[in-house]
Amino acid sequence: MAVILVNGAVLGAMTFEGAMSSVGGLLVWTDHVCLGFFTFEVVVGLVSFGRRPWRYFRSGWNVFDFVIVVASFLPGLRENVTILRLLRLARIARIFRAMPNLRMILVAMGKALPRSGGVFALTGVVMYLWGMIGWIAFGEDVDRFESIGSTLLVLLQMLTFDDLGSTIRESMAVNPWTLPYFVVFVLFAAFLLMNLLIGVVLASMDEAQRLDDTDGRVSADTAVLLERIERLQATVDRLAEDQARGREFTPFR
Repeated sequence: MAVILVNGAVLGAMTFEGAMSSVGGLLVWTDHVCLGFFTFEVVVGLVSFGRRPWRYFRSGWNVFDFVIVVASFLPGLRENVTILRLLRLARIARIFRAMPNLRMILVAMGKALPRSGGVFALTGVVMYLWGMIGWIAFGEDVDRFESIGSTLLVLLQMLTFDDLGSTIRESMAVNPWTLPYFVVFVLFAAFLLMNLLIGVVLASMDEAQRLDDTDGRVSADTAVLLERIERLQATVDRLAEDQARGREFTPFR
Protein backbone atom coordinates (compact mmCIF):
# COMPACT_ATOMS: atom_id res chain seq x y z
CA MET A 1 0.00 0.00 0.00
CA ALA A 2 2.80 2.41 0.93
CA VAL A 3 4.74 1.64 -2.25
CA ILE A 4 1.63 2.23 -4.38
CA LEU A 5 1.08 5.62 -2.73
CA VAL A 6 4.75 6.57 -3.18
CA ASN A 7 4.60 5.52 -6.81
CA GLY A 8 1.49 7.66 -7.32
CA ALA A 9 3.14 10.68 -5.69
CA VAL A 10 6.22 10.27 -7.89
CA LEU A 11 4.09 10.00 -11.00
CA GLY A 12 2.30 13.22 -10.09
CA ALA A 13 5.60 14.99 -9.37
CA MET A 14 6.87 14.00 -12.81
CA THR A 15 4.20 16.19 -14.40
CA PHE A 16 5.91 19.35 -13.05
CA GLU A 17 8.75 20.68 -15.17
CA GLY A 18 10.37 22.33 -12.16
CA ALA A 19 10.46 19.07 -10.22
CA MET A 20 11.91 17.17 -13.18
CA SER A 21 14.62 19.77 -13.72
CA SER A 22 15.66 19.82 -10.06
CA VAL A 23 15.11 16.27 -8.77
CA GLY A 24 14.21 14.40 -11.95
CA GLY A 25 16.93 11.81 -11.41
CA LEU A 26 15.65 11.02 -7.92
CA LEU A 27 12.07 10.69 -9.18
CA VAL A 28 13.08 8.29 -11.96
CA TRP A 29 15.20 6.27 -9.50
CA THR A 30 12.28 6.06 -7.05
CA ASP A 31 9.99 4.91 -9.86
CA HIS A 32 12.49 2.16 -10.74
CA VAL A 33 12.66 1.09 -7.08
CA CYS A 34 8.86 0.82 -6.99
CA LEU A 35 8.91 -1.25 -10.17
CA GLY A 36 11.56 -3.50 -8.61
CA PHE A 37 9.35 -3.99 -5.54
CA PHE A 38 6.34 -4.92 -7.69
CA THR A 39 8.51 -7.29 -9.72
CA PHE A 40 9.75 -8.96 -6.52
CA GLU A 41 6.15 -9.29 -5.36
CA VAL A 42 5.12 -11.05 -8.59
CA VAL A 43 8.13 -13.39 -8.42
CA VAL A 44 7.35 -14.31 -4.81
CA GLY A 45 3.74 -14.95 -5.79
CA LEU A 46 4.82 -17.32 -8.57
CA VAL A 47 7.37 -19.13 -6.40
CA SER A 48 4.85 -19.55 -3.57
CA PHE A 49 2.92 -22.07 -5.69
CA GLY A 50 5.98 -24.31 -6.00
CA ARG A 51 5.76 -26.76 -8.89
CA ARG A 52 2.36 -25.41 -9.97
CA PRO A 53 3.05 -21.73 -10.70
CA TRP A 54 0.14 -21.58 -13.17
CA ARG A 55 -2.22 -21.54 -10.17
CA TYR A 56 -0.98 -17.99 -9.55
CA PHE A 57 -2.98 -16.87 -12.59
CA ARG A 58 -6.30 -18.14 -11.23
CA SER A 59 -6.81 -14.71 -9.65
CA GLY A 60 -7.67 -11.87 -11.99
CA TRP A 61 -5.73 -9.43 -9.80
CA ASN A 62 -2.62 -11.60 -10.10
CA VAL A 63 -2.97 -11.55 -13.88
CA PHE A 64 -3.32 -7.77 -13.77
CA ASP A 65 -0.16 -7.42 -11.65
CA PHE A 66 1.79 -9.79 -13.89
CA VAL A 67 0.82 -8.02 -17.12
CA ILE A 68 1.68 -4.48 -16.01
CA VAL A 69 5.01 -5.60 -14.51
CA VAL A 70 6.12 -7.73 -17.45
CA ALA A 71 5.03 -5.09 -19.97
CA SER A 72 7.32 -2.57 -18.25
CA PHE A 73 10.33 -4.67 -19.32
CA LEU A 74 9.28 -5.53 -22.88
CA PRO A 75 11.39 -3.89 -25.61
CA GLY A 76 9.42 -1.39 -27.65
CA LEU A 77 6.91 -0.73 -24.89
CA ARG A 78 9.24 0.75 -22.31
CA GLU A 79 10.76 3.06 -24.95
CA ASN A 80 7.33 4.47 -25.80
CA VAL A 81 6.74 7.44 -23.48
CA THR A 82 2.94 7.28 -23.68
CA ILE A 83 2.74 3.54 -23.03
CA LEU A 84 5.29 3.81 -20.23
CA ARG A 85 3.19 6.48 -18.53
CA LEU A 86 0.07 4.34 -18.88
CA LEU A 87 1.89 1.38 -17.32
CA ARG A 88 2.96 3.56 -14.41
CA LEU A 89 -0.63 4.70 -14.03
CA ALA A 90 -1.83 1.09 -14.09
CA ARG A 91 0.52 0.32 -11.21
CA ILE A 92 -1.29 2.93 -9.12
CA ALA A 93 -4.59 1.21 -9.95
CA ARG A 94 -3.34 -1.72 -7.83
CA ILE A 95 -4.63 0.27 -4.85
CA PHE A 96 -8.01 -1.38 -5.53
CA ARG A 97 -6.44 -4.69 -4.58
CA ALA A 98 -4.76 -3.31 -1.48
CA MET A 99 -7.98 -1.79 -0.10
CA PRO A 100 -10.95 -4.22 0.23
CA ASN A 101 -13.45 -1.34 0.54
CA LEU A 102 -12.39 0.12 -2.80
CA ARG A 103 -12.50 -3.33 -4.33
CA MET A 104 -16.08 -3.76 -3.12
CA ILE A 105 -17.03 -0.41 -4.70
CA LEU A 106 -15.42 -1.54 -7.96
CA VAL A 107 -17.48 -4.75 -7.88
CA ALA A 108 -20.62 -2.71 -7.22
CA MET A 109 -19.86 -0.48 -10.21
CA GLY A 110 -19.44 -3.54 -12.41
CA LYS A 111 -22.83 -4.82 -11.32
CA ALA A 112 -24.52 -1.42 -11.62
CA LEU A 113 -23.45 -0.63 -15.19
CA PRO A 114 -25.44 -3.42 -16.93
CA ARG A 115 -28.50 -2.66 -14.80
CA SER A 116 -28.22 1.04 -15.55
CA GLY A 117 -28.59 0.43 -19.27
CA GLY A 118 -32.38 0.74 -19.08
CA VAL A 119 -32.17 4.02 -17.18
CA PHE A 120 -29.66 5.42 -19.67
CA ALA A 121 -31.83 4.35 -22.61
CA LEU A 122 -34.93 5.91 -21.05
CA THR A 123 -33.02 9.13 -20.35
CA GLY A 124 -31.80 9.28 -23.95
CA VAL A 125 -35.30 8.76 -25.37
CA VAL A 126 -36.81 11.39 -23.05
CA MET A 127 -34.07 13.89 -23.91
CA TYR A 128 -34.51 13.33 -27.64
CA LEU A 129 -38.31 13.67 -27.53
CA TRP A 130 -38.15 16.73 -25.28
CA GLY A 131 -35.42 18.18 -27.47
CA MET A 132 -37.58 17.84 -30.57
CA ILE A 133 -40.45 19.54 -28.72
CA GLY A 134 -38.14 22.38 -27.75
CA TRP A 135 -36.87 22.79 -31.32
CA ILE A 136 -40.43 22.85 -32.68
CA ALA A 137 -41.64 25.35 -30.05
CA PHE A 138 -38.65 27.68 -29.72
CA GLY A 139 -36.36 26.98 -32.66
CA GLU A 140 -37.32 30.15 -34.51
CA ASP A 141 -36.90 32.48 -31.49
CA VAL A 142 -34.20 31.14 -29.17
CA ASP A 143 -30.66 30.57 -30.47
CA ARG A 144 -30.10 27.70 -28.06
CA PHE A 145 -32.85 25.72 -29.86
CA GLU A 146 -31.68 26.29 -33.43
CA SER A 147 -31.08 22.53 -34.00
CA ILE A 148 -31.66 19.23 -32.23
CA GLY A 149 -27.95 19.10 -31.40
CA SER A 150 -27.87 22.45 -29.61
CA THR A 151 -31.18 21.65 -27.90
CA LEU A 152 -29.83 18.35 -26.56
CA LEU A 153 -26.77 20.21 -25.30
CA VAL A 154 -29.04 22.59 -23.36
CA LEU A 155 -31.01 19.66 -21.92
CA LEU A 156 -27.75 18.01 -20.87
CA GLN A 157 -26.92 21.21 -18.98
CA MET A 158 -30.31 20.97 -17.29
CA LEU A 159 -29.70 17.33 -16.43
CA THR A 160 -26.38 18.10 -14.73
CA PHE A 161 -27.49 21.50 -13.30
CA ASP A 162 -24.63 23.15 -15.18
CA ASP A 163 -25.21 26.95 -15.23
CA LEU A 164 -28.92 26.27 -14.78
CA GLY A 165 -29.98 29.75 -13.72
CA SER A 166 -28.17 31.64 -16.50
CA THR A 167 -29.51 29.32 -19.19
CA ILE A 168 -33.11 29.74 -18.01
CA ARG A 169 -32.84 33.53 -17.66
CA GLU A 170 -31.30 34.01 -21.10
CA SER A 171 -33.98 31.84 -22.71
CA MET A 172 -36.80 33.55 -20.81
CA ALA A 173 -35.57 36.95 -22.00
CA VAL A 174 -36.42 35.84 -25.54
CA ASN A 175 -39.44 33.62 -24.86
CA PRO A 176 -40.96 33.32 -21.35
CA TRP A 177 -42.57 29.99 -22.25
CA THR A 178 -39.17 28.34 -21.99
CA LEU A 179 -39.57 28.45 -18.19
CA PRO A 180 -42.27 25.74 -17.92
CA TYR A 181 -40.43 23.78 -20.63
CA PHE A 182 -37.26 23.66 -18.51
CA VAL A 183 -39.09 23.14 -15.21
CA VAL A 184 -40.97 20.07 -16.47
CA PHE A 185 -37.78 18.55 -17.85
CA VAL A 186 -35.79 19.19 -14.67
CA LEU A 187 -38.51 17.73 -12.45
CA PHE A 188 -38.87 14.58 -14.56
CA ALA A 189 -35.39 13.90 -15.91
CA ALA A 190 -33.01 15.51 -13.43
CA PHE A 191 -34.86 14.31 -10.33
CA LEU A 192 -36.88 11.22 -11.21
CA LEU A 193 -34.51 9.53 -13.68
CA MET A 194 -31.38 10.39 -11.70
CA ASN A 195 -32.95 9.02 -8.53
CA LEU A 196 -33.72 5.81 -10.40
CA LEU A 197 -30.06 5.60 -11.36
CA ILE A 198 -29.00 6.21 -7.76
CA GLY A 199 -31.38 3.46 -6.65
CA VAL A 200 -29.74 1.01 -9.06
CA VAL A 201 -26.29 1.93 -7.76
CA LEU A 202 -27.36 1.56 -4.12
CA ALA A 203 -28.91 -1.85 -4.84
CA SER A 204 -25.65 -2.96 -6.47
CA MET A 205 -23.68 -1.70 -3.48
CA ASP A 206 -25.90 -3.70 -1.14
CA GLU A 207 -25.44 -6.85 -3.24
CA ALA A 208 -21.66 -6.34 -3.35
CA GLN A 209 -21.63 -5.96 0.45
CA ARG A 210 -23.55 -9.22 0.86
CA LEU A 211 -21.14 -11.01 -1.47
CA ASP A 212 -18.18 -9.64 0.48
CA ASP A 213 -19.71 -10.80 3.78
CA THR A 214 -20.38 -14.23 2.29
CA ASP A 215 -16.79 -14.49 1.06
CA GLY A 216 -15.57 -13.54 4.52
CA ARG A 217 -17.66 -16.26 6.16
CA VAL A 218 -16.50 -18.81 3.59
CA SER A 219 -12.88 -17.84 4.22
CA ALA A 220 -13.36 -18.24 7.99
CA ASP A 221 -15.02 -21.66 7.52
CA THR A 222 -12.20 -22.70 5.19
CA ALA A 223 -9.59 -21.70 7.78
CA VAL A 224 -11.34 -23.82 10.45
CA LEU A 225 -11.58 -26.76 8.05
CA LEU A 226 -7.88 -26.50 7.15
CA GLU A 227 -6.98 -26.46 10.84
CA ARG A 228 -8.99 -29.63 11.43
CA ILE A 229 -7.37 -31.29 8.42
CA GLU A 230 -3.94 -30.44 9.80
CA ARG A 231 -4.84 -31.94 13.16
CA LEU A 232 -6.16 -35.07 11.44
CA GLN A 233 -2.97 -35.32 9.39
CA ALA A 234 -0.91 -35.02 12.57
CA THR A 235 -2.94 -37.83 14.12
CA VAL A 236 -2.42 -40.05 11.07
CA ASP A 237 1.31 -39.34 11.06
CA ARG A 238 1.55 -40.17 14.74
CA LEU A 239 -0.38 -43.42 14.21
CA ALA A 240 1.93 -44.42 11.38
CA GLU A 241 4.98 -43.61 13.50
CA ASP A 242 3.69 -45.62 16.49
CA GLN A 243 2.83 -48.60 14.31
CA ALA A 244 6.28 -48.48 12.76
CA ARG A 245 7.82 -48.61 16.23
CA GLY A 246 5.43 -51.39 17.34
CA ARG A 247 3.87 -49.32 20.11
CA GLU A 248 0.22 -49.04 21.09
CA PHE A 249 -1.36 -45.94 19.60
CA THR A 250 -2.47 -43.21 21.99
CA PRO A 251 -5.27 -41.06 20.51
CA PHE A 252 -4.29 -37.50 19.71
CA ARG A 253 -6.05 -34.85 21.76
